[in-house]
Amino acid sequence: MKSAVASSLKGKERGILSVLVPQFDNPFFTRIIVAIEEVAHRHGYFISISTTVDDMEREREIIKKMIEQRVDGIIISPTIQGTENTDHLRNLGIPYVILDRPLIGLNKYDFVGPDNLSSGYLATKHLIDNGHNRIGFVGWDTSINVQDRKDGYTKAMEDSGLPVERQWIQLGSLERDTGYRLMQNILESGITGVVFGHHILAEGAIQYLRERNVSIPEQISVVLIGTPTWAQLSVPKITCINQGEQQIGEMAAEVLLRNISGEAESQNWHQEKISCELMPGDSVKKLNDQGENL
Repeated sequence: MKSAVASSLKGKERGILSVLVPQFDNPFFTRIIVAIEEVAHRHGYFISISTTVDDMEREREIIKKMIEQRVDGIIISPTIQGTENTDHLRNLGIPYVILDRPLIGLNKYDFVGPDNLSSGYLATKHLIDNGHNRIGFVGWDTSINVQDRKDGYTKAMEDSGLPVERQWIQLGSLERDTGYRLMQNILESGITGVVFGHHILAEGAIQYLRERNVSIPEQISVVLIGTPTWAQLSVPKITCINQGEQQIGEMAAEVLLRNISGEAESQNWHQEKISCELMPGDSVKKLNDQGENL
């Protein structure tokens, strides 16, 4: 039974949805927000957009403010303290959908996000299918589920019977300068191909390659998880993994609106990972038709 407090705080006729994301400048979240807004608009709702910049205290304060503003529901890509910070939403019965990053230690909630494990697997398998067997991974060193991309990389290597040397996996902070440094480290290990687990790291890594006149794909092949605009405009065009941002945003909005309208069954939690898709470019050299064994 819903409490009087919950009923008074839920903005049943406000027509406002709140969306919280960790990064405004990340095209992954920008595209999701656009898709959410399209669905919300079709149903007569407006959206209020906030960024947490991955700050746990800021996330808590934004959620508190959104509750005070009596928004109808919230879509949030949480910080590592997201489980605790969303407790108030559960206590008050305010509808919410978790986006991209799961809540730690909690199973019963609605979730929509990309299949990070499959994206890492697909990117690596594409290199393997083109004859590469010395493949590296450059990724973000974080406790959130982005690490699944690295796990997908290692699984693809293992499934293909390929070894993974320690220096082939390079992880660091989410900065272009870090990508620049990690690319230097991994290039010295003798790889022929590399999977970039995040576009920010890829920017720095590709800058390093260009400054050192390392040719893509002639000297090293690359696949990027994500589809930043610059990768499509790059020469050569970068082979990317599309994570389905449009579908993620649309589904998150639809799930939330069903919850707000009362159409969703209270015990039927919607947990969905959207399938990824390879977008071929010109950044992978085919080795297996050339008799090379690198």
